[in-house]
Amino acid sequence: MKNKSKIDRLVEETLNSVSEIENSAPPPFFKDMVLKKMARKETEKEHGVYYSNWLTISYQAAILVALVVLNLLALLSNTTDDKYVENVKNFATVYGLSEMDKDAYPYEN
Repeated sequence: MKNKSKIDRLVEETLNSVSEIENSAPPPFFKDMVLKKMARKETEKEHGVYYSNWLTISYQAAILVALVVLNLLALLSNTTDDKYVENVKNFATVYGLSEMDKDAYPYEN
């Protein structure tokens, strides 16, 4: 029974505190300040620089073509050098990636 009376007392205190709430007044010229800030943001948007327009489809295609040409030139210049072929063969023999005789694999018949 003590719990019920305690709950009733808490409910009564809560209801009394709600009735004592007063309205608060906003600062003077608050509405004017907000409207000025909103208007300033709109004008900044109109006169601002849009960075998203520089990467259009035509620029993307040009960059893609340039990268493909650059990669092809790098590939052709590396594969025509005899030194490159020597380096690849040396790498393969050092790390055991070169072709070996079948006798080297004891588990094969």
